[in-house]
Amino acid sequence: MRSKRERKQKGNQIKTLKRKATAVDGAQSLDTEPLDDLKCVGVADDTNAVILLPKPKSTDGGVPGDAAAERELSKSQKRKLKKVQEEKAKRANRAQVLASLAQHELPSEHLALMHSTAARGQRVTKRQKLKKALAFQRLGLEAPSDSLLYVERPAASGSEDIDEDEEEEVGKPGAQTHVLSDAKVKSWGAQTSKQPPSPSQEDTDEEILDQEDEAGASSAGMSLEEQRAAAQAIRQELGVAEDAAVTEERRQSHARAGPAPFVHVVRSQAMQEARSGLPILGMEQEIMEAVADNDVILLCGETGSGKTTQVPQFLYEAGYGSSQFSDRAGRIGITQPRRVAAIAAAQRVAQELSSPIGAAVGYQVRYDKRVGPETAVKFMTDGILLRELQADLLLRAYSVLILDEAHERSLNTDLLLGLLSRVVPLRKRMAAEQPGVLPLKLIIMSATLRVEDFAANARLFPTPPPIVRVPARQYPVTVHFARRTELHDYIGTAFGKVCQIHERLPPGGILVFLTGQREVEYLCRRLRTKYGMKQKEAEPAGHNAEAEVEARQAADAFGADEAEQQGDTDFEGRDAVHDDFETEEALEDEEDVVVLGGEGFTPEQIAAAEARLNIQLGSKSDGSRGAEGAKGPEKVHVLPLYAMLPRAAQSAVFAAVPEGSRLIVVATNVAETSLTIPGVRYVVDAGRAKEKTLDTHGAASKYEVSWISKASAEQRAGRAGRTGPGHTYRLYSSAHFNDNFPQHSDPEVLRTPLEGVALVMKAMGIDKVTNFPFPTPPELEALAAAQRCLQALGALDAKEALTELGRAMAVLPLNPRPSRMILQVAKEAAASRKRSKEAVAYAVALAAIITVESPFVHIDGITALEGENEESLKRRRQSANSAHNRLRVARSDVLSALTAFCAYINAPDREGFCRSNYLHSRNLREAAALYKQLVHALQHMDDKDGLLSAGGSMAELLKGADTLGQPSPTVLMQLQRGIAGGWADQVARRVHSLEYVQEHLTTSKGRARAVRYTPHLLDEQVFMHPQSALAKAAPELVAYTQIVRTAKRPYMTGVTEVDARWLATVAEPLVELSAPLDAPAPHYSSAADGVVATHAATFGRHGWPLPPVERPLSDAAVQARVFAAALLAGHVLPAFAELCSALVAPAARAAAIESQGEKRVGELVGALAQRRVFSRKELAEQWHQNGDFLRPELTAWLRKGKAGLLDGVWGRLQEEAMQNRVEKNRKSRGNNIY
Repeated sequence: MRSKRERKQKGNQIKTLKRKATAVDGAQSLDTEPLDDLKCVGVADDTNAVILLPKPKSTDGGVPGDAAAERELSKSQKRKLKKVQEEKAKRANRAQVLASLAQHELPSEHLALMHSTAARGQRVTKRQKLKKALAFQRLGLEAPSDSLLYVERPAASGSEDIDEDEEEEVGKPGAQTHVLSDAKVKSWGAQTSKQPPSPSQEDTDEEILDQEDEAGASSAGMSLEEQRAAAQAIRQELGVAEDAAVTEERRQSHARAGPAPFVHVVRSQAMQEARSGLPILGMEQEIMEAVADNDVILLCGETGSGKTTQVPQFLYEAGYGSSQFSDRAGRIGITQPRRVAAIAAAQRVAQELSSPIGAAVGYQVRYDKRVGPETAVKFMTDGILLRELQADLLLRAYSVLILDEAHERSLNTDLLLGLLSRVVPLRKRMAAEQPGVLPLKLIIMSATLRVEDFAANARLFPTPPPIVRVPARQYPVTVHFARRTELHDYIGTAFGKVCQIHERLPPGGILVFLTGQREVEYLCRRLRTKYGMKQKEAEPAGHNAEAEVEARQAADAFGADEAEQQGDTDFEGRDAVHDDFETEEALEDEEDVVVLGGEGFTPEQIAAAEARLNIQLGSKSDGSRGAEGAKGPEKVHVLPLYAMLPRAAQSAVFAAVPEGSRLIVVATNVAETSLTIPGVRYVVDAGRAKEKTLDTHGAASKYEVSWISKASAEQRAGRAGRTGPGHTYRLYSSAHFNDNFPQHSDPEVLRTPLEGVALVMKAMGIDKVTNFPFPTPPELEALAAAQRCLQALGALDAKEALTELGRAMAVLPLNPRPSRMILQVAKEAAASRKRSKEAVAYAVALAAIITVESPFVHIDGITALEGENEESLKRRRQSANSAHNRLRVARSDVLSALTAFCAYINAPDREGFCRSNYLHSRNLREAAALYKQLVHALQHMDDKDGLLSAGGSMAELLKGADTLGQPSPTVLMQLQRGIAGGWADQVARRVHSLEYVQEHLTTSKGRARAVRYTPHLLDEQVFMHPQSALAKAAPELVAYTQIVRTAKRPYMTGVTEVDARWLATVAEPLVELSAPLDAPAPHYSSAADGVVATHAATFGRHGWPLPPVERPLSDAAVQARVFAAALLAGHVLPAFAELCSALVAPAARAAAIESQGEKRVGELVGALAQRRVFSRKELAEQWHQNGDFLRPELTAWLRKGKAGLLDGVWGRLQEEAMQNRVEKNRKSRGNNIY
């Protein structure tokens, strides 16, 4: 323990430091920065912020009493005071450092010989070249070879002076030159080098420069032809021969010479002022030079730098996309990962270019297209560009492509990067060989510094592309780490932190990041309960208009750039000069506080922004809170924000906050990027997110709550610094952040099934998917699983080559599974008269509803309203269950979603229908838009080979698509077969009681009542979800859309009952057949029009038994015998049945092996085998060529005197065969892809 003397000495040291700190002049901003850094906000006992404010000066100039000095400092205080001392020492040494630098500084005459890097790319005028040459001569150095001091010019002819701004570059035509002899040059140079510079040297230099200007001006009046003739005469007089290569190079340079491409754009003064504050505007020249000199560049700039809107305008003004410049005539294409961002960016750029949407600027997204023939700048989603790549691999319509938000590493973006890395050099080579092809420029824009995956990837870009970095402009954000990391009750910790911020800190919005919908609603309900917020206040009215909602979304998705650079967004909150509060005593064992951002602003700008906000919000200049009191606003305005929230409720976070209330938004990670919530000044980050992950086989997925990446944590913290300085409170320690948080999140290619990617690449001719240059290569097992899936669906054969069915699946703008389902239904509808053709339209609707999430609100997700008791909540959940049961289809969960969709599109009040039936209106609205797009695409898609329509007309099959009623039982059965085809490899078989007992000898005391299933792809057992429509029926075989793992057990979702007899037809690649069975014997099948044999069949890797399967027989001899017997029995042609009573022997005798030695049997069977006629179609083909084929052989089978009977029916036999031949030809065109 320290003695009293030691404590007193320590206290005196602290007093001295504080006294010196308070004596520093407040006007010196550099001196106050270390102290300002210590003024951090601490909210609770577990925050890292420590306040070391100077003691107030006493009136007599003395220092505070000894009582305060006696208190012992904590470790954190000592550490911070040590920093103050270090900063003071640095300031004390600053003068010495500057003096030392001045001693080693080069003389000004030496600096004049150097070339400034700031002047790179700028032309050098004659005056500048002459100044540099004179500087060389004064120092006795050899002047550059191109110096104008070595030439003589005729005397000035009285021409007027030329402005310095209009001086011509050295080497351009327009000035006559005389080459001096070597001796004269050396002698003149020696004389000048020996003469020391005189005091009037500067005047002499200016006179020489003026003479050079006059000499250059004298030639301005000469025509270009006269100047060239004079130069040629001088060369001939001196005997100087010009090199042929130099002549050709000069000729080409003159051919290229001319004014730089430029498109004039007229903008308003307000628009110019709004653009002038963006950081990227000052880098236009550097960016355009990089584009001109390189085929691929990386542009790195934080969100808010303006790159999304300004780079396309830079390119547009430089002539790209303009038909006036033939070498830049292709469009400027910009991809965005989200539809709303593409639309909002297009609207903003069109506004800045004073162009309506669809003229110079357009966009194309999944549900909308606004592109005209004159469109030069086209915004689109990355999926749209991927479709265009499938149609034209070279993308000839574009001269520049911009991949925006590449740091998000979406699956489509990674695929585009790999493809474009090969297209760009290919276009460059073709442009050199073919005059009609232009080179392609590629700009990859990222909002983070994670560019190593692009720049350092030798497989992607053998030559690393240059990186252009745009400075960020973000207000400083103070990040507070917790002393310890809460691993369990982080929701309770977040609740406490929000309450302390609200009660102790100045006004300003609070944004809380949690993981899922349930956590968000729970915390919102808890905050409303504590602060007495009524439910009607949580649901503001006036946001039901679709146009207002869409406009709000578009503006907020893009308005970040303008709000960030202006810094004067109107919001309810106050940023005081000193926005921290004083605690009773310093916190023990705290970690340092981190300050992010602020690099783009000077201290004066930050102070001005704070003053502007203070004036705007009415706070006092000293930072006090005015009449509201020390505890800030009394009311709260709590709003949730998550993906499944209706759009009207989502837009409420952007609306005005009620007066006297503090905005508190509780959100998932959807609030990380792409939108800016006005007024947010405090961020509470739980550091967690719920993500969907796949297992190694891609057969099951699960949602896990895991730690976010460091990059995501910075994105969250940045939400507090968009419109002013802010604070972020992290509910985890800095040690946990540094040790356990990954630097970046895994790209989507590592977290999603890849069968769609593999199918697209196969359709584009990329045979070896494993060799594709992904920015981040996926696991080989994931690629193998994707190829196994495509083989199970029939898209690839055993050699991994694309089949006709796979080519048809690739045409549809859907994932492989719903594409396979649509084609299966279309095939059966076109090939069978008994099946309903309207099933194709329902299949398209089912594909749309499967692509989005389930429309049914989860029963457990229905939470209690404000003040609602348990009994009322129970009644509401029962009402929701009853509403869902009315829409259920007993045999399928996905078909239940289809019935809900059909009821939705026919409801007069769609939003009211969703509320009364507890359905997600957002999901149904997206499904309806996707359905319209798919129908339109299929009706107008070029299908010359009949791949999509299975031999019929797709427009005919989609009749009635505009009016979908409830599907009939026949249609539902067809859709079930289609689902079995699309999810053939995701079939599960129920585990029987005996099998389960044999596998598990010990019982679980009767608690395991759930029905177990064994999936085809897995070796474990899964369960039917209790809320599934098939939970009570528990059919033998089911197909599921996915397996979701929960903490309790794995569940199947999207379950549909499957008939075992269907699998042999719709999942043929997974069916294994035995050798032909002896019983039943091979026979002719009129349905298959051929001789078939019966096989024992098993399904999948587990060898599940299936009903016996009939397949065409391959033995030609047996086929001939069996077909002969069927022909004689009237099974092939019904008209021949009239002759059965006149046969000399039973028809079955022709198929018997022991009868093959008989003459009439051998002749008939031999004729069929020789011509290989084993079906009715093949028989019709032979009769088409020879009308008497088989006539003598069949006559031999009739008794004597009955030959005339054959003559009577011969014409009818041929008519029946020909009629069926036409029908079979029509069907075969649809069957050839299956």
